Amino acid sequence: MQARHLQNSNYPGHESNMQQLINNIVSAIHSGNHADALLMARELAKTFPNDEGVLSLLAISEQNAGDLATARRILERLVDEHPATWQHWTNLGNVCRLLGELPDAASAYAHALSLNPDSARLRANLGLLHLNLGEYPQARENLCMASTLPGAEPGMRVWAAVACQASGDDATAAALIEGWQHWPAISEEAMLELGWLLMLLGDQVSGERVLSGEFQDSSLRTRALARRIMALERVNKISQAVELMRQVQEPSQIDDRQARMETLQAIAAVATREKNHAAARQALESALSLDQPIRYRRPLLFALARVCDSLGDVDAAMMALNDAHSAEASELIQRDGEQLAGTGLLALAHPMYRLGTSASWPSDDAPALDESPVFLVGFPRSGTTLLEQMLAAHADFESTDEQPMLQRVLERIRERGIQYPNGLASLSAIDRLGLREMYWHESRKLVTLKPGQRLVDKHPLNFLALPLIRFLFPNAPVLFCRRHPCDSILSSYMQDFRDPRLAAECASLERLANLYVTLDQRWQEDVRQFPQNILVLRHEDLVSKTEVELRRLGDFLGVEDTSSMIRFNEHALARGFIGTPSYAQVVQPINSEAAGRWRRYAAHVAPILPTLAPIIDRWGYAD
Repeated sequence: MQARHLQNSNYPGHESNMQQLINNIVSAIHSGNHADALLMARELAKTFPNDEGVLSLLAISEQNAGDLATARRILERLVDEHPATWQHWTNLGNVCRLLGELPDAASAYAHALSLNPDSARLRANLGLLHLNLGEYPQARENLCMASTLPGAEPGMRVWAAVACQASGDDATAAALIEGWQHWPAISEEAMLELGWLLMLLGDQVSGERVLSGEFQDSSLRTRALARRIMALERVNKISQAVELMRQVQEPSQIDDRQARMETLQAIAAVATREKNHAAARQALESALSLDQPIRYRRPLLFALARVCDSLGDVDAAMMALNDAHSAEASELIQRDGEQLAGTGLLALAHPMYRLGTSASWPSDDAPALDESPVFLVGFPRSGTTLLEQMLAAHADFESTDEQPMLQRVLERIRERGIQYPNGLASLSAIDRLGLREMYWHESRKLVTLKPGQRLVDKHPLNFLALPLIRFLFPNAPVLFCRRHPCDSILSSYMQDFRDPRLAAECASLERLANLYVTLDQRWQEDVRQFPQNILVLRHEDLVSKTEVELRRLGDFLGVEDTSSMIRFNEHALARGFIGTPSYAQVVQPINSEAAGRWRRYAAHVAPILPTLAPIIDRWGYAD
């Protein structure tokens, strides 16, 4: 909290006594003697009840002593009497944030920023507030801006990277923390987030090293241990996570609410992997009872829904999911109709990105089939990760683990002022060659192909960019994964997607069903124009008739021996970090447990069946 300059000119004769008392209060605050500081500040306020500086110091003392409500009342008086003083608005925002009154905190921070727009710390405070509210695009905007302003601290780059990663932009997140080893010292909390972020970006070694460091704050030590356990679970090292659990403190003995919540989350993660779903449910419900900000609540709610699903408690699962999506749904209503622009793949579903006429591009410079990427696409949660791991288990293929390489090319096209997709015809062969090389350049940042290896570009929504795929790689094989629409939709509803637009579309089963119809219509339209080299694989057949389907896949790709693909789970387990929601499933042997899961949710799914009926019938899923 920042103290306003103390004004004592209106109290002649008291200056020396007042200044001495002020010095004593400040000294007590700096030494952590908050009780003494509060007694002196209250005494000072009795003598100078209307002094702006004295009231500011009293608010600081009340806050430090734990009386946040009183501190807020004092600060509300100060902003009312001195509305042009940005420090009072900042202090009010800080107190509201600590009280859990996040909308009021956001309003106060925004007002402070309007008075002092070049303050990096103010901008960062507002960004962190949006982060806690789960408003990741706003958090990203403010934190990235804060990290570039004069006076920005290195730790602000960490928080900006956290917001970018939460928004699905791993590339920017990685760029923001590049060279972190050479930064000046950052706060312990920023260091904790840096370690976790490194883990999420796939740098397990560096992340473990940071999280295993010496944290002086006991609550941060507890949180770091919990994050290490969750990181081990995330890379499928369950035995090591179980071993580390021996160091975990009994949650009821942990005073800090955030540390207790993260400990319970770690306990639930390990219990889930050990199939002790009852214990996982108990831990998650205890964590949710702590009533933390939505940033932390949402993952807990999704995890609780999956645990309840495993326990067969369908109604409890749907209750948790409805709670998880409620904030997204209300925000989506306000923004409906404002999502036509943007560079995300899902934006391509809008009619403005339809091919207006029959498209035909020269293909004499096109790479051959076996020199082109293998594009693996489908509606989200349709089995693309399983098929990716099967391909990656074969020596002839290397996967990029769901990276936006095509999206980068699309962004370059837009930067040049080319209207996609109808403007592709205006590009020359040299232009096409440059864009193709850009795609390969992006891929080389991620993987190094050995001689004879082929790249597997798995990104479900890439099917919305089929015209771009055919423009760059006319001969590329495209694998389209298909699953019962109800299973795909239900599974999507159960996921906490990082892509903000996709997460918004998952706000309700009804909205997902409408999206599914829109995406299916676009796919059918584009396939009529580009029907070549497309293989459709049904997820249900892949898990029930695995050898037959892999043989069909091998024939399509020109691979004779597909036996290694059946042992995909062994390869996936050795791989470590897998950046999709199915990371836990793909290290297990093939099974059909999730097939037809939607039937257990028949009562909840019934309202969307009429919308999906034509697709269900056309795809052969009708009973």
